[in-house]
Amino acid sequence: MGMRGNGADGDTVPEDQEVVSAGLGAFEPTHVSHKRVEGYLIAAAEFEEDGSGKVGVDHPARGYIVVPVPPRFLRNPGDVAEGDYLVRYEPTDEQPHGYLSYSPRAVFEAGYSEIVPVEHRKSYEGGGRGLTFGQALEQLKDGDRIAREGWNGKGMWLALSGPLAGREIAAESFWSKPCSEFACLNGGSATVLPCINMKTATGEILMGWLASQTDMLAEDWMVVPADAA
Repeated sequence: MGMRGNGADGDTVPEDQEVVSAGLGAFEPTHVSHKRVEGYLIAAAEFEEDGSGKVGVDHPARGYIVVPVPPRFLRNPGDVAEGDYLVRYEPTDEQPHGYLSYSPRAVFEAGYSEIVPVEHRKSYEGGGRGLTFGQALEQLKDGDRIAREGWNGKGMWLALSGPLAGREIAAESFWSKPCSEFACLNGGSATVLPCINMKTATGEILMGWLASQTDMLAEDWMVVPADAA
């Protein structure tokens, strides 16, 4: 039960890592993670010498479950502390079920923000809890309308103008003459990337809304129902 390991594939750090990293000099970040993962708190674990074993986790929907892990899950089998994370990465063509890893709790929680379940999102009907700006942006990217409770204007909300990857628009469909002319020169169309639009209190759609410092630090964001005015 428990397994403070000397290192696991993925986000964990071997005990001898200082010897390896010392030659790199001062820490200078070169990448920022944008992975989506499932993270489950470890309640118990048992491992074999080859690094395989069983990990008991607290699943938010299924309760306590035992997950078998493959050989070499830990480079050096040992004990992992309760409260650390079993991590499953998003499935790919090469890993259709997603690959498993292990991360110390402090490392995991410093690198990932929780995705708020639908049933906990705040809406004009009430219930759930307020969202941070970062959490609200995740819902925005999922296609939801979002708003702040603190906004004074009635019926205001934000939404993305289109898909994150952009949308190919024909030259004749552009409102802007310069954009239409560019699309003509670009083979008859151009890719339009999304922006954040606002439905104003007076009933217009404002393209290209920008967040204030107050908006970014607020924790009263909520998801607005699609049938709201």
